[in-house]
Amino acid sequence: MMQRDDTVQSVLERLEDLEKYPDETLVPYKEFEIDEKTYYFTPGGFLYRKDPDTEALGGFFCGYLTDEVWHYRTDDS
Repeated sequence: MMQRDDTVQSVLERLEDLEKYPDETLVPYKEFEIDEKTYYFTPGGFLYRKDPDTEALGGFFCGYLTDEVWHYRTDDS
């Protein structure tokens, strides 16, 4: 059974709200920290939490953005 991560849920909800937060942009593989945890998006809008103390990509899949939201928030066409 997977635990719900409220931090991840709030990040995804904010990014999906194109009307309230229209200027948020995303860059694939650009890391960001929330609550001492490091996250990044892969191309296509897949969100991962990076393993502590590692430089390599990988980690735990946390969720994803819809194609519509991902394309709106990135330079992908």
